[in-house]
Amino acid sequence: MTHHRTIIARILAYSSIVLLIAGNSITAYAEQTAVLSGKVTEILNVTGYTYAEVNLGKKKVWAAGPVTPLKVGDTVSFSPGMPMKDFHSKSMKRDFSVIYFVDRFITGNKSAAGEAVGMPSPHDKIKKKAAAAPLKGIKKVKGGHSISDIYARKNSLNGKTVRVRGKVTKVTTNVMNKNWLHIRDSSTLDDLTVTTNDIANIGDVVIVEGKIALDKDYSYGYVYPVILIDAKIKK
Repeated sequence: MTHHRTIIARILAYSSIVLLIAGNSITAYAEQTAVLSGKVTEILNVTGYTYAEVNLGKKKVWAAGPVTPLKVGDTVSFSPGMPMKDFHSKSMKRDFSVIYFVDRFITGNKSAAGEAVGMPSPHDKIKKKAAAAPLKGIKKVKGGHSISDIYARKNSLNGKTVRVRGKVTKVTTNVMNKNWLHIRDSSTLDDLTVTTNDIANIGDVVIVEGKIALDKDYSYGYVYPVILIDAKIKK
């Protein structure tokens, strides 16, 4: 009998631990995926971004999204995604212990700003919505590669410097001390992510020269199977 009681006690203890771990995991997941809402208590505007401190009731958090006409006292909502810890803003010379980069701020029932320059999701996570059709007229640069070439030959190109022509479809500035571009051409529906210190605008057709990197992990869930890093840009 004593032996049976010991086994039952161990089973109950194990079950409690499993439930505790599961509960913590569910809570963490909910915090990452739920929409957060609160009142704006501080606003900082820089090129390409609005930073807002939002009072959620029990705590205050910082969020950064596309330039948005917010004011102190506004009620905003946003999907937090993954938090970035110990983030340093080079343009503001300011450190944030935790900050959320969001696709948009929502005021009332409407988005206060679109997703044209919002961050990744550096940037986007590896799951991307495919474009409806290839772009027309964006041909391979002489002596360079098309985007489809890069994806097809990624293993042999890993660590090598390449040149590619593309149209800028998304821009995120000053994240991790880099500007982040997405470019597309006529060879594929896929885009190519580029990090650079140079500046380009959405709609620009550019020639980009940089180094191919595979499975680049920037932490916080941002992993790029193929990315062009430290690129130079010519329009």
